[in-house]
Amino acid sequence: MLLIGAGAGAFFFGLIPGFGSETDAKIEAELAKKKAEERKTVPEAFNKASMMSLEFWMDEFVINLQTQRRKPVFLLFSMALILSGEEAKAKVKLLEPRIRDSVNVFLSSLTPAQLSGYDGIRMLRQEIWNRANEILEDTTSLENIQILKLTIK
Repeated sequence: MLLIGAGAGAFFFGLIPGFGSETDAKIEAELAKKKAEERKTVPEAFNKASMMSLEFWMDEFVINLQTQRRKPVFLLFSMALILSGEEAKAKVKLLEPRIRDSVNVFLSSLTPAQLSGYDGIRMLRQEIWNRANEILEDTTSLENIQILKLTIK
């Protein structure tokens, strides 16, 4: 009776090689899928960075926003990318022109009204998050985005 109980316990906990590996693979696949879904949304701005993370401050952007006014309306914008480590920093340095171009194109399509309030800032962070991750072609280099300056003049 004791041997039957021990064998059943070993089976359920996956201790017997060849048994339960399909279940483990399914669980790992589900966890990977869940993590990928979580990475589609930018983390909250106040999330704590990991011990190995680095900040990469990008030069300030000066953007002419879309408006119906006769005089142009400018956006002064700066941000820092929170990266997972030195390897990610080297990758971002190499791809910085593409990231800047993508952000410039996106920002220049916006109106001042779209950038106002919490929802505007949240939308801005999410869109930059999506564009940066797409350019970096991975989901591990970028940990977060911090908006340092957002001024409309």
